[in-house]
Amino acid sequence: MSTEHIDVVIVGAGLAGLSSAVFLGMNGVKALVVERREGTSILPKARGANPVTMEALRTAGLAEAIHKAMPPGKPAITSVVSESLTGKVLYDHVAHRPDFSMFSPERPGMASQARAEEALLRRALELGAQVRFKTRCEALAQDDEGVDLTLCDMETGQARTVRAKYVIASDGIRGSIAGWLGIGTHGLGAIKSVTAVRFNADLTQWAGDNAMVIHYLQNPALPDGAGVLVSTDYKDEWVANMSADPERDEAGMREIIKIMTGLPDLDFEIIGTVSYDYGHRIADRFRAGRVLLTGDAAHVMPPTGGQGGNTAVQDGYYLGWKLAAVIQGKAGPSLLDSYEIERQPYAEEVCNWQVANLAERRRIDTLAERIGAPLDHATLLFGYICPPNGALVPEPGTEDQRFEHPARASGRPGARVPYVELEGVDGGRVAPRHLLGPWFMAFTAVPGGAEAARAAADELGIELKAYPVKSTAPLHAGERQTVLVRPDGVVAWRGADNAGIGRALRTVLCR
Repeated sequence: MSTEHIDVVIVGAGLAGLSSAVFLGMNGVKALVVERREGTSILPKARGANPVTMEALRTAGLAEAIHKAMPPGKPAITSVVSESLTGKVLYDHVAHRPDFSMFSPERPGMASQARAEEALLRRALELGAQVRFKTRCEALAQDDEGVDLTLCDMETGQARTVRAKYVIASDGIRGSIAGWLGIGTHGLGAIKSVTAVRFNADLTQWAGDNAMVIHYLQNPALPDGAGVLVSTDYKDEWVANMSADPERDEAGMREIIKIMTGLPDLDFEIIGTVSYDYGHRIADRFRAGRVLLTGDAAHVMPPTGGQGGNTAVQDGYYLGWKLAAVIQGKAGPSLLDSYEIERQPYAEEVCNWQVANLAERRRIDTLAERIGAPLDHATLLFGYICPPNGALVPEPGTEDQRFEHPARASGRPGARVPYVELEGVDGGRVAPRHLLGPWFMAFTAVPGGAEAARAAADELGIELKAYPVKSTAPLHAGERQTVLVRPDGVVAWRGADNAGIGRALRTVLCR
């Protein structure tokens, strides 16, 4: 049996796997993606891309495709806690949501997971990825130089061996690769069993015509007193999410849907059901040698809050430039250690946040006592600070903290470069978050800073864009400093010493 050689094999073609393929491709590495399903998702599943995800997708040329994949209706979201679709609204999430436009240039996207996967697949193929559906990974073994995978064509039964330099395990909740590697998990485990019922009904009169509608229902007439009613990609198609009961028949489901809508005479058609568990699990490691975990293979969370799919896409974004740099010899292999160092703490917080939302929105008091209150929404999305042993140069004496509110951003190494405008020395305006791409950036108000940054990048053989500005104070740095920003928009270093940027780049890239 002949062996095929490739730089990266990605197991799984969901949001995490396809995003990894896209962001590797952006950085010049063509991956092989294998997926046991016949194609991308056909069910809506997760919906919505937060502004951070949209920033990443913008760099890949995908933002407009995601916006165009919005479901039918007005470009707006209804997200409330209510007694029923037609009943009393108890809380409006949108009305209480912070103004995210202060922290990001991107507006949220409303595409479902099914539509987002379609867009990601097209872009991955454009960037040179190979994607093989109906292909199962049956075995994996690694050594110091690479990883051997046994891949089986599920139509023919034919097996082949592929030799990869690295593997990205994006094989989902029920994936095998983490277990093969001996990677355990921690967390609350299975939290609640639910049944999702898809049905057709014309509810526009009561639901309105927003493109995305979700009602978290709190009603003592419902099983366990709670449920969820959510729109899908298709006009008049809905999903009713209710506590699971193996004894419940279709007649029972129909009665529950009538309670959820508040319409006892509603005429509707049930078109499908599926039961599953809400879970809370985080992998103990996100890396084992040459294998890296992304998406649900690394972190499982309930859907309340909509950050599972976002975190999966962002895994690919934050990993893509690092893995590409290592494969291309622009960075040392230990740069990949920073993937786990930086992403695992964030995944922990997001998983906890989603569980806290579940407890709050479905009134599970015992769960709320165990997990605590959810973190402020803006802080969760925009306030994460990477640990000081990540791919950055920490500042001596700085308190080690994981989150800060973006309205009080520090601009310190490890944080997002703020969404601000700087005045260029030529009088133009420079906005760092508008300039993100597969390159480092240096914003400098130090004499000779731009030249020093370019020279350091040339010496290391990496792409860097340098922007001379009149002051770096808007970045929460000193007025006359240089701020080095990674390809993922994270501040890597800041200082006034022109020689420091070369040292910083070497530190970040483990050179």
